[in-house]
Amino acid sequence: MVEFQEGQQTRRGIPIMDFSHEMVVLGRDGQLHTLRGNARERVRTLPTPYEPATILEMRSNLQKEFGRDFEVLSTQHFLVVQPRGRGKRWPEMFEQSHRAFVNYMSRRGVKIRRGRFPMVAVVMPDESAMYSELKRMEVNAKRVAGIYALESNRVITHDGGHLRYIGATLRHEAAHQSAYNYNVHSRVVVTPRWVTEGIGQMFEPEAMVSGQSGLKIRERVNLDSLTVIRREFGSDLSSDFSDAIRDLIGSDQMFVNSKTTSKAYAVAWSMMFYMAEREPQAFSKVLAGTNRRGTYQPYDRFARLSDFERWVGTDIDQFASKVGWFLKSL
Repeated sequence: MVEFQEGQQTRRGIPIMDFSHEMVVLGRDGQLHTLRGNARERVRTLPTPYEPATILEMRSNLQKEFGRDFEVLSTQHFLVVQPRGRGKRWPEMFEQSHRAFVNYMSRRGVKIRRGRFPMVAVVMPDESAMYSELKRMEVNAKRVAGIYALESNRVITHDGGHLRYIGATLRHEAAHQSAYNYNVHSRVVVTPRWVTEGIGQMFEPEAMVSGQSGLKIRERVNLDSLTVIRREFGSDLSSDFSDAIRDLIGSDQMFVNSKTTSKAYAVAWSMMFYMAEREPQAFSKVLAGTNRRGTYQPYDRFARLSDFERWVGTDIDQFASKVGWFLKSL
């Protein structure tokens, strides 16, 4: 274990990446800290083994961090920070989403390994308060109802908007949190965004976490994503659909370009949803393959494309054709 300074606070954790100019430390509460310059030089090694913080420690620290206007509720898998007096609705929503995620993944052969920390969810009283909290965390986000912050390992949302929209966002971000804490993804591996965001999109429909995961496949469909695909590619899915899949596999650029962002999320959903429902072995191979890559190892276009074709056992045009037929059947 090492000890380091972050602002005015002294923290402890374990190095997971250590270079001469930079060190990434996993804190005792599950947060990732990147130390550079003087902060890197002043790290002190301790003669004690790494131990995660206890639930009582984390709960106490969260209460101090957010103050008397908030309460910290504990569930089996979460510590939920919320304005006082909001009841159990939010903790139950997070628990329900997580249990459904684990059940869905396990049934498709994805190896699940429980994390070492309780997952932290922060519910701010309204949208303005949420953006203030994101600014404090140095997270740049606009026009969102909530996010999962990889470094802090927290979901942040708010309790002041349309419940249907916030609920879909919460399920999306909670799926990210469950995936990163239960070894579906790794927080220190470069994972293609079509994989991570495809899973997030999969869990937006309420039927995915209803307790029965949607009795019919049509109930599990992300209608917003399906609508975007039909708008962008037509009901017969033009050859542009195959090109979009190839571009998405090869790089994250479609997510970065504001003109193609909605298309990127929709196509990512179609790929992951198709594999999860029709080719679960390929689905689990994609997740296992991206998860086991080296820490922060670069991932170029050629490697991404060749890995994908190896995992799914076919070329991209054939894969796109199968996804297309699947979408038409919906």
